[in-house]
Amino acid sequence: MAKKKKKMIKLNQSIRHFFGDEGFDEGIERVPTEVLIALAHTLGIFEGSTDKTSLIRTFRRLWSEGETDNREMIVAFFKHEGKIYPNPKPKEKPHEREEKIDELLEAFEISDAERRDLHAAFIDIRTRKITPDKIASKLEHIRYTRKRETLEKALEGKFNYDDTLEYYAPITYRIDTESFTKIHVLKTPPLNEKRLHEETLEVLVPEIGELKNALTHQKQEQTNLFLSSLNLTNHRYLNREQIIASLKSAPPSTQTYGSLNIDVLRDVLVHHLNTPLISVGTDDLIIEIEKQLILPRREEPLEYTLSLHLDAHELSRQIWNEEELTISTMVEEQSIHEERAFLGELEHLVNECRERSKLLDMDEDSLYAIVYELLLPYLTLTPHISSKTSRRVLFSYDQRIAGELLKRQRQALLARTVRDFKNLFPLARSLRRRLIFHTGPTNSGKTYTAFQHLKKAGTGYYLAPLRLLALEGYENLRDDGVSASLITGEEQLLDEDATHISSTIEMLSFEVEVDCCVIDEVQMIDDRDRGWAWANAIIGAPAKTVIMTGSPNAREAVIALAEYLGEPLEVVEFERKNPLELLKTATPIDAIEPKTAVIAFTRNNALRLKQQLSKTYRTSVIYGNLSPEVRREEARRFREGETDILVATDAISMGLNLPIKTLLFSKADKFDGQNQRNLTATEVRQISGRAGRYGLSEKGYVGALTGDVLKTVTSLFTKNIEPITLPFNVMANFDHIMLVSNILEEKSLSAIVDFFVENMKFEGPFRAANLESMQEASAIIDRYDLDMRTKYTLATAPLSTSSPLVMASFERYVRALEQKKPIAYIPPQRLGNYALSMEELQEAEDRIKEISLYLWLSYRMSEFFVDAEKARLFRGELNRFIENSLQQSHFVPRCKTCGKPLAPNAEFAICQGCFNNLNRAKGRQAPPPTKFQPKEGSRRSRR
Repeated sequence: MAKKKKKMIKLNQSIRHFFGDEGFDEGIERVPTEVLIALAHTLGIFEGSTDKTSLIRTFRRLWSEGETDNREMIVAFFKHEGKIYPNPKPKEKPHEREEKIDELLEAFEISDAERRDLHAAFIDIRTRKITPDKIASKLEHIRYTRKRETLEKALEGKFNYDDTLEYYAPITYRIDTESFTKIHVLKTPPLNEKRLHEETLEVLVPEIGELKNALTHQKQEQTNLFLSSLNLTNHRYLNREQIIASLKSAPPSTQTYGSLNIDVLRDVLVHHLNTPLISVGTDDLIIEIEKQLILPRREEPLEYTLSLHLDAHELSRQIWNEEELTISTMVEEQSIHEERAFLGELEHLVNECRERSKLLDMDEDSLYAIVYELLLPYLTLTPHISSKTSRRVLFSYDQRIAGELLKRQRQALLARTVRDFKNLFPLARSLRRRLIFHTGPTNSGKTYTAFQHLKKAGTGYYLAPLRLLALEGYENLRDDGVSASLITGEEQLLDEDATHISSTIEMLSFEVEVDCCVIDEVQMIDDRDRGWAWANAIIGAPAKTVIMTGSPNAREAVIALAEYLGEPLEVVEFERKNPLELLKTATPIDAIEPKTAVIAFTRNNALRLKQQLSKTYRTSVIYGNLSPEVRREEARRFREGETDILVATDAISMGLNLPIKTLLFSKADKFDGQNQRNLTATEVRQISGRAGRYGLSEKGYVGALTGDVLKTVTSLFTKNIEPITLPFNVMANFDHIMLVSNILEEKSLSAIVDFFVENMKFEGPFRAANLESMQEASAIIDRYDLDMRTKYTLATAPLSTSSPLVMASFERYVRALEQKKPIAYIPPQRLGNYALSMEELQEAEDRIKEISLYLWLSYRMSEFFVDAEKARLFRGELNRFIENSLQQSHFVPRCKTCGKPLAPNAEFAICQGCFNNLNRAKGRQAPPPTKFQPKEGSRRSRR
């Protein structure tokens, strides 16, 4: 790796020789078109285009891809040509800056010392930024600073930030037969800054000196008054010797009497309050008092130690002035506060336990007895139930009552299914794993750092949330010379010598031990449909080091899992590299600047926005329904400047590294598969983070197309993100399914899944995952005579239940499997250059999903799905068809009832004529038509 890096540095230095010491991207622009054509022929990439802009863009891409072979050929070409293309910009002369400073200083009357200071102040400033005004301002500052220093020396003091003069004043103490002098720190009122600037030293020194004398005299009078008021013979707390010794030993301060030393304070506390002093700090004293607390439904009180923090200065003041000491009141108030808080925590814990055991009808005395037995060993000397202690007690409580609960269940099945989930991964449990959590906002380098660890490991796994990111991870490893394989649900690129594997997270093998495993985007553990995959990976990844990357709201979830696993966790926090700035006003659609991403939340809205923007801008579009290959190509076009604007759904919120300078929300709500709802703070923060990527933009900007959306986005952007809460979803695996099937003697997969959702329980912070899609697929599969293993495989396939085309293919597969016949892939009968309508584009997208389903099944049942290569071939054709379609601007939204074209910005999915006909058919005035909200594939579709 180091050898390759040195070679790249040498090539970069070589090319700068031919371009006047400029980089490749700048220098290539000065090369004539005919030389560029010759270079293209030499590299074997000439495609007939003589357009200089296109040629330059091609060569820049080749150079930036970092392949040493391409760079060596380019450098060799220019060496053979022997020509230099110098930089036309004149270089700054070595002594130009010094000469300019000297020239400007000639206009000022300055001393040699001032000249040296001004030289030092401007020597590192760019020449063009050095102006007479800046020199004059700096000279004024230098002179004023020296004037203050002279004043401080003459007045024997020090100016503070607020223009007060702080100085030491000798104060005479005469008490009884004793006489001594102490130094006090005195401070003048703030002096007039304008006079400090303008008046001469001859005026200021006597004037401030008189002020010092007056303040010193005033302090002496205050001291005399205090000393005369002291009761030497009958002081409430101190004797004569303590008073005199304390006054003599007090350090310089602004107070007349100063703080009492620790021995005196200890003596006062013991003699007057019977309270020993336990701990001593600079200004903080701690006393401890033994207390008792009567607990509900318990005869024996809880003994605890109350620790009270005292302010040494305040306590000294009360003692000097012979005031009533307030410690007793403070003790009482603090004990009431702590006991009340503890009883509230205890009540909350008892209520939790009561809820967990409500099926047992346990009496209150027994409930409290179990809680006290489990809780009291964890309590320290302070009455407080921490969240960690509460989790431990609740976990132990669940264990304690589990046996009794199982007796109450109607089915004996639960006696065998209540289990410790982590033990389902024996290889991971046998390793002494080390957990590391890289947490921070988007664009903070947490995944990059994790990849550096992964590349150094002997063997490793990268687990991605998306197929596209798994492919990028695979390419990243191979680009750095790491032998790697790619495994996703529908694609496998295997290298027999591979030391590393990049895969989608659902494809993790729990039986292959590695040195390092990187789990990306762990905040997805909270995802309603796929979160189980992250929970399984964190618990079961068979790696010595497990590195997780995710947003800060996943911190508590990761800590909870680490505590549950009993494995050491290191949390590494990252800061965002580039700042994000919220725009103050909305950005109209006709005022959008290049390098902007506009965010929509449905396929239809994305395509409509794309059509509107394409009239003015070159536009790319990305949404969840597109295949990873098409999304990647659209992202490339935007990244390389072939398009100006990117229209995207929240499909870009994870992982895509794009040169987005400004990100604009078109809406502030979305359909989440169940309801139309407002965006969350987490979603706004995650999507906004795509703007201003480090190395691509110095700053990112976030805004909206309309004022109302901007107002909502602004409030969510600045809102604190709620942490992920327990419990976590876990998926029904085949062992679970077979266990329920055997005990209940049930052959219906649908019935087994229903029973799992309603009855399956786990120890630890887990619950059965959302299995609605699995239940929907099971209802179809149960109509056919298949073994349970085949049924389970089919039910867990990436099935887009909203697509009639995909569902029809799925049923064809199931019928063929029942008959044990080979299953061919049936390609589309005709495929033009691009789609002529949105419906035709939708059909192509569905056919990509059909191929994804076919390939996913082919990896698991290859003996039946025999056309995998043919399916891959047509996936490439369909991807090109979709990509060509997206580059068109002819799509017209049509009425879903009659097919009549709608306006590009039409709000509803039916035309006005169909709406009127609907009203007439109903014989009454209907409410406005509801907005058409299409689904972007099923929730189980692996993006």
